[in-house]
Amino acid sequence: MVTFTFHLQSLQPKVDEAVKFFAQHSVVERFWKKDYTIWRSEEEHKKSILNRLGWQTSIQLMKENIGTLLAFANEIKNAGFTHVVVLGMGGSSLSPDVSRTVFGSAPGFPKMLVLDSTNPTSVLRIENSISPAETLFIVASKSGGTLETNVFYQYFYDRVGKVKKNPGDNFIAITDANTKMERIAVEKKFRKIFLNPADIGGRYSALSYFGIVPMALIGMDIEKILASAEQIQTLSKSELSSNKAFHLGLAMGEAFRAGRDKLTFITSDEIAPFSFWMEQLIAESTGKEGKGIVPIEGEQFQRQNYFADQFFIFLQLKKDEEKYLSCKKELEQKIIPYSVVELDSVYDLGSQYFLWEIATAVSAIVMKINPFDEPNVKESKDNTERVIGNYVSSGTLPVNYEILQEKEFILYGEPSYASQIKKSTIAETIIKHCVGEKGKDYVALLAYIDQDEQNNEHLSKLREIITKKTGLPVTVGFGPRYLHSTGQLHKGGASNGIFIIITANELRDAAIPGERYSFGILKTAQALGDYQSLVQKNRRLIHLHISTNANSGLQLLIKTIQ
Repeated sequence: MVTFTFHLQSLQPKVDEAVKFFAQHSVVERFWKKDYTIWRSEEEHKKSILNRLGWQTSIQLMKENIGTLLAFANEIKNAGFTHVVVLGMGGSSLSPDVSRTVFGSAPGFPKMLVLDSTNPTSVLRIENSISPAETLFIVASKSGGTLETNVFYQYFYDRVGKVKKNPGDNFIAITDANTKMERIAVEKKFRKIFLNPADIGGRYSALSYFGIVPMALIGMDIEKILASAEQIQTLSKSELSSNKAFHLGLAMGEAFRAGRDKLTFITSDEIAPFSFWMEQLIAESTGKEGKGIVPIEGEQFQRQNYFADQFFIFLQLKKDEEKYLSCKKELEQKIIPYSVVELDSVYDLGSQYFLWEIATAVSAIVMKINPFDEPNVKESKDNTERVIGNYVSSGTLPVNYEILQEKEFILYGEPSYASQIKKSTIAETIIKHCVGEKGKDYVALLAYIDQDEQNNEHLSKLREIITKKTGLPVTVGFGPRYLHSTGQLHKGGASNGIFIIITANELRDAAIPGERYSFGILKTAQALGDYQSLVQKNRRLIHLHISTNANSGLQLLIKTIQ
């Protein structure tokens, strides 16, 4: 059971007007009839919208195939697999990661791991956690041509091939029909191929095979997940007066129009990983045409002075209701709008996948943008391929302009921008870089390092320090994962982001079978490629490199800045 409460303050009159407008123009009915013109009427948007609305009926497709999914999950369980490893990026990996961290594996089912980083430390950590012969690998890629997913596959297919004559028996593919990955899966005799509907985009795919297959494989109750989602689906077809899903989307859109473009999530600890999934859905869907809702996840509620540009969402379990009462009281005193979505249990997250897909799509109607394309994601991919191509031919990577060097830190930036930041210490330069306009700007830490517990803690501490010193909200993204989510917002959204790319030397590298570059080279090329993309968009940007390892370097950086 899910309940909603809205405390919209000054936004309420605008939302009321939007409700009337939607009712007058039959937007709910047109939404479910797949009328693309409610978003954009131009012919150039027609195909990309109509070819991305399959998520509206994905619940029913999965329900029809529950028997097949449960039978396959039992087959894998009975075959003695100890681990399932999801190889994917963006929408194809984030929902499985929620399942892994929130639910975990049921007794007797294999443990699930998720690889969505080209960082060699991350790849080797996964490899060292499994026995390749006893691991099932899910190669998840909608397009079937995602660079990261393909090299993950190459690496682990090689590892399994060294211990089994039929390595394909340890692999399944989730992809669209007629993709390169489907052809590989057939050729290599994968154990199973799940062909997802082509009209479901990656970030809207949690309730399709991309999200449901991993759930089934670790013994989650997929019937309960789908039943929860179906409740919201039914609710979102109701009259606007009782249509909470549409109301939430209208509130998000009107908050953006009112200058409250920072959508800040306060989430119960038990379901906190769901915030990562919401972040990529909202950022990649709305960050374009110089607009964008900036999701702020993982931030601790503090008394700060940047409330003018924020709209708060409390996503909480019913048992945590009292925990957030003081936070809500403070927001009410400061006349800050917020909404509350309350869940009875973790299985109500099934409803949340569909709720936020609806709300995000509705907010885009208010913002007058196409939420189903990602026009700026390809820029970084192209730059990465160019950097890799030059490396293969010359054996070297490009080097950015050095601003200063101190201890194990090297700070890079564009000469024209670096001249605006007077060179002093590393700490002073970083804080000067992060100073922006309160109520408008935000800081984004883009870390091409292993996403382990220690690095997560260090980056959380760093964001807290920067917020206290600048009064700006701070987001954290791990590269290259963020390139497939918030990366669209960074380049396609408003020019109100202040960016710090963070790289570090790795203790070990890992070769990619069949390629003339390693994971370490690929990771660095992706960081440099996105650096170039952000520079081309005239974003405020510096690149901090740690010449030792990330863990010790971040510890020292925190002490230095403090």
